[in-house]
Amino acid sequence: GKRLHSVFAEGEEPYYGSALCRVAGLQVNGAVCAGFPSPAEEELRDVISFDDYLVAHPETSFLLSVTGDSMTGAGIMEKDLVIVEKGRQPKDGDIILAEVDGNWTMKYFRKKGRTITLEAANPVYPPIVPQTELRIAGVITALVRKYHR
Repeated sequence: GKRLHSVFAEGEEPYYGSALCRVAGLQVNGAVCAGFPSPAEEELRDVISFDDYLVAHPETSFLLSVTGDSMTGAGIMEKDLVIVEKGRQPKDGDIILAEVDGNWTMKYFRKKGRTITLEAANPVYPPIVPQTELRIAGVITALVRKYHR
């Protein structure tokens, strides 16, 4: 598990209200094909606010910086930022932030019957079956990555 002391102080819950700042909207200038090349499409579209696009519930959402490589198969890399929504009920296949037996982790949530398993997106890490305690802090709802820092 990873330390979350910068977000969760000992014995207290994080403050969620202003954890995300407002970002100016950017104009969408069309679409680009990520598969085989196709003619460029340059029609002007709406302006998109990243706040509205990435954060459905700002009052219950916060950011975490990712460390480790257990979720690389899901496209989540070290130094990425993830947006976590507190209080959202996880569904099978969601990526969650959870405290398992005293350690914090981000994994796929799997539920079969009454059995809950947390799975990494990297085969190096074995599945986790909580032994004594599982506290789900939230569901990962978005990923933010900068290519040039």
